[in-house]
Amino acid sequence: MISDDELKKIMPNCPSARRAEYLPFIQQAMQEFEITTHLRKAAFLAQLAHESGELKFMEELASGAAYEGRTDLGNTQKGDGKRYKGRGPIQLTGRANYQKFGPKLGLDLVNNPTIAATKEVGFRIAGLFWVDRGLNALADKGSQIVSVTRTRKNRTTFVEQHPAFDAITFRINGGFNGQEDRIKYYERAKNVLSKDEASDDTAAVPVATDAPASGGQVTAFPNSVLREGSKGPDVELLQRRLSELGFSVGIDGNFGPGTAKAVIAFQQANGLKGDGVVGPNTWSALATAQQSAAGS
Repeated sequence: MISDDELKKIMPNCPSARRAEYLPFIQQAMQEFEITTHLRKAAFLAQLAHESGELKFMEELASGAAYEGRTDLGNTQKGDGKRYKGRGPIQLTGRANYQKFGPKLGLDLVNNPTIAATKEVGFRIAGLFWVDRGLNALADKGSQIVSVTRTRKNRTTFVEQHPAFDAITFRINGGFNGQEDRIKYYERAKNVLSKDEASDDTAAVPVATDAPASGGQVTAFPNSVLREGSKGPDVELLQRRLSELGFSVGIDGNFGPGTAKAVIAFQQANGLKGDGVVGPNTWSALATAQQSAAGS
């Protein structure tokens, strides 16, 4: 997990009061969206440093009028340009993006676009945008060369070869604007951040297995981040373990309100923040609780 001292070294122009205000939300977003390895953290923080001016700007300085009528951004209604201007540390822009990311976070960004500029929402949007664009996978490639497909003005496409970090910029920016500045932050972050992956929260969580917990054997847990609306075998595993620990929850593989209630109850009972999001800390607590139950 990134520390205040590391953030200070990566973004030296960010005042201490602002770091103190934003750091918990940066940490939460990085954990929630599995931006937890050395290369992922370095790439993410470098891009945020550039896009936000070292966390100075959570809203685009321009009025947004230049985006009026930009159908490529989904701005199809009068006033959309200003209404859906760039907000948050990743500068979410355009009606289409506000429509896309709001429901995934359980928020109505279309009717409440200004909340995208708040620390509580802005960093979660940045994390969600990051994984939606497949940027963790690109960050994992480090200095490898990858293909970037670009489009000419006549709408024909061509392929270029770029370092993976350049490809990350392209997926965020649509080009390579400010790339020299972004690279400066990236190299700085790689030098500042610990390369000991064992210190990352996700590294402490075992790989998943569906083997039954019996005979004193403790079932391992996945690295996935689950929240209300999630579905699949990891949710079913979560529900089974909560049920085994005495929490009232149905086992159907759907993370609904009942599962969220059980998760929050478990989190609060184990000294965790009761936010209903099952990330590395909650999985780890489940593993500890199961181990204790198995040994009793």
